[in-house]
Amino acid sequence: MAMQTKTIKAKMQSVQNIGKITKAMEMISVSKMKKSVAKRSASNIFAQRSFELLENLSVHKNLSHPYMEARNGNRILMVIVASNKGLCGGYNMNVSKQVAKFVAANPNTNIDTVVVGKQAEQIARRNRLDVISSFTEFSDYYTSSEVRALLHAVTENYETNDAYSSVVVAYTEFISSLSNEAKISSMIPLEVSKAKNLLETDSVEKQKFALYSFEPSEQEVLNTVVPSVLMTILYQYLLESLASEHSARVMAMRNASDNAGEMLEDLRLNYNRARQAAITQEIAEIVGGSSAMS
Repeated sequence: MAMQTKTIKAKMQSVQNIGKITKAMEMISVSKMKKSVAKRSASNIFAQRSFELLENLSVHKNLSHPYMEARNGNRILMVIVASNKGLCGGYNMNVSKQVAKFVAANPNTNIDTVVVGKQAEQIARRNRLDVISSFTEFSDYYTSSEVRALLHAVTENYETNDAYSSVVVAYTEFISSLSNEAKISSMIPLEVSKAKNLLETDSVEKQKFALYSFEPSEQEVLNTVVPSVLMTILYQYLLESLASEHSARVMAMRNASDNAGEMLEDLRLNYNRARQAAITQEIAEIVGGSSAMS
């Protein structure tokens, strides 16, 4: 009986330590989630001004750019954004399900992938997709040089291979701290209306640039704006996924902490029962020994 109480006590200590770890991980993820959401909101100001210029140049000046034109082809380039680590509930699995659905919906189309995160690479392999570029060493909040390197990998492959008809991104949209949704959205060809919805920018005053003169030329300004907008969109996808990842990890660690607390209560109850049984047995042995002597 003494051995049983000792074993239960060791389990209680182990569960208590796990509960402390999961609680600490939950608090860290809360902090990271808030920072990711703040960065996402901060990028909206630049995005709004860029879209104002882009829409006026493309719509009212009747200009175009290769990234804004539809293209025929039998291949699709997919950017898959997932996590480097686990312990985030169904976050990575939801992205994997969306990729599998997209592959099933395009059976006659060859799909190549650019992956962000170790789990994204596994998702591509699981769905038997070719990985042409892999980014698994990005920093916690993505620097501008990292996003630029990712965009360069995407645009370089798109430009050099005429077989690509479009570029899509598999990511997770952050809705709230309790909700997120895995999605696959189009990135190239760039559609201003869809991009504005993604970044939740305000409506554009359509005649705002009507009387402006552009130097060196309107087309050259557009050629500069389009890559900047694409970089902003890609950065937004990454931040959405990052916030969703930390949100999912918060919930997973919170559930783990709650489960650890419930398990600790059950173990404490079993420990008290075992200790009471041991005391009762000792009293019975004392009484039995006393009766035998008398």
